[in-house]
Amino acid sequence: MVARLRQPSGLLYQMAARMLLQGAAGFARFVTWVSLIGLVLGVAVLTLVVNVMNGFDRELRQRLLGSIPHLTVAQTPLSEDMRSLLITEERVSSDGKYFQGFGVLTADSRAFPVTMIGFGTTDLQSMPDLDRSMRRGELAAFRDMPNSVLIGEPLARYLGLAPGDPVIFGVSVAQGDSVTLRWLRLSLAGTFEMGAESDYSMVVVNLDQRSDDEWRTLGQLGTRIMLADPMDAPAVKARLAATMQTPQIVTWEATYGELFQAVRMEKSMMFALLFLVVAIAGFNIISGQSMMVHDKRSQIAMLRTMGARQRFIFALFLSQGAFIAVLGTTVGLLLGLLMTGNVDALIEALSAITGQHLLEGSYFMSVPTYVAWTDLSIIVFLSIGVALISSWLPAKRASELAPARHLH
Repeated sequence: MVARLRQPSGLLYQMAARMLLQGAAGFARFVTWVSLIGLVLGVAVLTLVVNVMNGFDRELRQRLLGSIPHLTVAQTPLSEDMRSLLITEERVSSDGKYFQGFGVLTADSRAFPVTMIGFGTTDLQSMPDLDRSMRRGELAAFRDMPNSVLIGEPLARYLGLAPGDPVIFGVSVAQGDSVTLRWLRLSLAGTFEMGAESDYSMVVVNLDQRSDDEWRTLGQLGTRIMLADPMDAPAVKARLAATMQTPQIVTWEATYGELFQAVRMEKSMMFALLFLVVAIAGFNIISGQSMMVHDKRSQIAMLRTMGARQRFIFALFLSQGAFIAVLGTTVGLLLGLLMTGNVDALIEALSAITGQHLLEGSYFMSVPTYVAWTDLSIIVFLSIGVALISSWLPAKRASELAPARHLH
């Protein structure tokens, strides 16, 4: 028997499973299973929330970054050096003339602050995201209609506008030390709806309807650069800024970076709060394993007198915690992925109970989800780590029990 105890590879796991499933007292087993269920629920909810937050972040990026320039250069046309650099840069998908101005959109005695964005006719023909988001009117008619403008569908409803209605736009123009408004009389060619903040704050004009000199008096005229991956904007900006006499370059992060930073912060806060559920399950593991060690004092003493080393006793009780950690994390992860795939059904069930839809008043018709395997790996690593750390203290205490005190 002593020789078998000194070769614990098979015997260790057999004894650990028997003690975990049958060997402890009733209340100790109850606490152990409660800790396992708590770990499963904690990992499942954490997985679901992280996937939903990733989905919202990804959907927001796709909707917003598909309609705004990824990089803007305060120069048009570009210098030969920058033009050659853009041609050789594989991350750049397209470039063109771009205008941005700020002012007030007025209609029927109502006013709303907006940003005026301008594109050339050629650029408008190669903007599928804007074309797909058209709700009223057609993008082709807008390209051919003089003094026309596109606005967001929610903004059009707020101002009571329909295609063909006159629109007055007041552009803020700097004159010396003061700012004045220059009024432009435009016609509404159509409305778009991208499901983002731009539906309320952006209007689109055609740059070919006025001269470059006139656009420069109304705002900033420059060059827009679209990238295959908007996340490469800082790297492309650094490469462009390294050229000689490079004008001011602004990335989309300078304008909308705070919005996505707020989304990331919210995701981090939700992750930290929900991880507390996993930590509470870890405290339950400590309680259950401690009670099991207390119940098995005499058996531990017998094993020690039969030749079992402290390392064997420590590994015996740590294996029980490892079993809880792996089983709870695996089941919780699978349950979280199952809930992620059926999150819309869960939302509908909650809406039927509460009488209020959770997506009411938002841009989304369904809950967007995105499974990032990096985040799932972090969840698995932290959950198993917390469970193992929680099992370490009871296992250490079991290995340090004095056999002579508990043999009676």
